[in-house]
Amino acid sequence: MPDKKPEHIRKNDDTNPRTSELAEQDTPDDTAEPKKLSKKSRKFYKKPWFWAVAVLSLAAAGLAIFFAIFFNNQSSNKQTISDGWHAIVGQVTTLEGLAGTIQDQASFDNYKSELKKLNGSIADRKINTQKLKYKSQDVENYTEFLDSYGNYTAESSRYADKIIDFTNSEADKLKVLSVVAKTASEKLKNNAKFITESMPSSAFEIQNVLTEANKTILTGQLSAKSKLAAEQAQTAKEAADKKAVEATSGSYLNAFLAGNAALLRQYMTEGYQREYDFNQLTAESRTVIYPASFRILTSQMSDASKYKVQANVLFKQRDGSSQYTNGNELNIIYNATSAKWLVDSVRESSSF
Repeated sequence: MPDKKPEHIRKNDDTNPRTSELAEQDTPDDTAEPKKLSKKSRKFYKKPWFWAVAVLSLAAAGLAIFFAIFFNNQSSNKQTISDGWHAIVGQVTTLEGLAGTIQDQASFDNYKSELKKLNGSIADRKINTQKLKYKSQDVENYTEFLDSYGNYTAESSRYADKIIDFTNSEADKLKVLSVVAKTASEKLKNNAKFITESMPSSAFEIQNVLTEANKTILTGQLSAKSKLAAEQAQTAKEAADKKAVEATSGSYLNAFLAGNAALLRQYMTEGYQREYDFNQLTAESRTVIYPASFRILTSQMSDASKYKVQANVLFKQRDGSSQYTNGNELNIIYNATSAKWLVDSVRESSSF
């Protein structure tokens, strides 16, 4: 429809700048609204603040996990050190008890066996320390202690294997190692406050035990050798004495068979000579029956200077019609003055 406005009015509309400006303001901007909608509709994970928060959260979580693992390992390390120290203290205490019982080679072997167990235990714990993580100063001190004490017990075990040859020089070498080990022990104990037990002083005195054991075993061996020598000497003496007693018995009986009074007296004590009836040795007393032979049956020591000898003496009649046997028990003693075994008495009985 044609515009009915008067010409002057339309002209004013076209030429009035305010009217034009208002018209422009009232006209909607087709590009402004879409921009506002684009910012509001953007996803949250595309916004810068989200990634800042995410990175900080991940870092915090990572640190939390690290510290949790770190402190857990530190706690585990402390438990490992505490358990190892406690076990070594127990073994040292056992070793100390065995040291007090050493009297011979057998009892020392028990001590040596426990010493080797201690050294083996220390070696195992040294290997286990290599598995510890996030090692602290306490772990380093513990490792140093195991190294020095392990070296000390290893050398002590080696010397214990040849205890008979253990010397003062070797004891001095062990003393040096023991000082190093003791220093490491004190360093660990003073810094690791969670360790409550004290290491026994005997842990570092193994060289003293070996020195005493060497003396004890050597003394025992010398004593055993002396005892054996004494026993051998006694056996030899008894054999010689028995031989001498039997020789005296044989000589005495031969003199009796011969009727030789002068010879018989040589094998008799003075006391027995005064008691003896020498008339039985004369030819007149043997006209019908005479002693023909004898046989020594036994010779037994009754004490250090006395023997009992049993012998049978055969008697025959001169005409050969009969014979019989008498038993003779000779009491023979050692005469220190003449250094001879002599017959002190004879008891006759039926044959033995």
